[in-house]
Amino acid sequence: MNGNSNDDYLSRANRAFKGKPVGEVMSRVRAIIAPSNMPSGEQETLAQQALDALRNMERPTPTQLAALELVIRLMRPVPLSKNGELEELDEDTTPEFAGWDKFRTSVKPYLYSVGRIDLLPQESIGTGFLVTDSLLVTNKHVLNQLSKGTEQLEKGQAVIRFHYEYGVPEDDNSDANIIEVVAIHPSLDIALLRVETQKFSEVRQPLSVDEKGVEAGDSIVVIGYPFKDARNPLFLNALFGDKCGVKRAALGEVMGTGGQSIYHDCSTTGGNSGSPVLSMKGAQVVGLHRDGYFLYRNEAVNGSSLSAFVQQYVK
Repeated sequence: MNGNSNDDYLSRANRAFKGKPVGEVMSRVRAIIAPSNMPSGEQETLAQQALDALRNMERPTPTQLAALELVIRLMRPVPLSKNGELEELDEDTTPEFAGWDKFRTSVKPYLYSVGRIDLLPQESIGTGFLVTDSLLVTNKHVLNQLSKGTEQLEKGQAVIRFHYEYGVPEDDNSDANIIEVVAIHPSLDIALLRVETQKFSEVRQPLSVDEKGVEAGDSIVVIGYPFKDARNPLFLNALFGDKCGVKRAALGEVMGTGGQSIYHDCSTTGGNSGSPVLSMKGAQVVGLHRDGYFLYRNEAVNGSSLSAFVQQYVK
């Protein structure tokens, strides 16, 4: 896996700050995020020291590097989905995601093909997305939670809710029953489930998987349903507030690749398990989010491995 050298850190920081001082960028972020949830001035100073050291070809101290990582993570926005459309972003605050408006347009036909997977009556478990009108992709560990470890499901146990958005009335007609397990990958965290298509109240546009792969520095978006997470309250309150369990898009970039995985820094929580990782260039699936480690990296199954598995079951 790449992404931990001085050069990699510097490239990532340069993309985030666009040559501007840390304090200037954070003052713009502070206009969006409540000041009480922002890092202290000392943390900003340490982050700037890390950036200066990297630019001088020096190794920052671990404390400086940790502060820089925290500041970059606070620049990874998580806009909401409302009525089938993602929120706009201030490009001055998030300069490295200048392609956001184009992405919002490209992904709009697919937003209601990503849903929240609930164990009935309403226990939220994770996220899933359609790859055909009847086949749903999620994680194997999401299936294990749904099935209580049996890896089997039948109609009446679980649903996927495609319209669960903040500030939008719930629409039970947008829910679809999960009726069976189609396949489980023998080694990767992938499960393929069948959903009841006749329950759909509107046409669902399946997402397409890109097999070409991604590289470190590529801009990506994870769409799913982040839940509350008590492990990192300051960071999560800053980005999510009290709006959890609803559809959001988490922006970030690829930190590296390795084997059948991609590593990224999008702002995700446990509810994002099973979310599609989308390229900002074309809104195609480049990975299946599966896990995350706070202020280290998040992990996803790469698109080529996901596609190879799914294609076995697509008629």
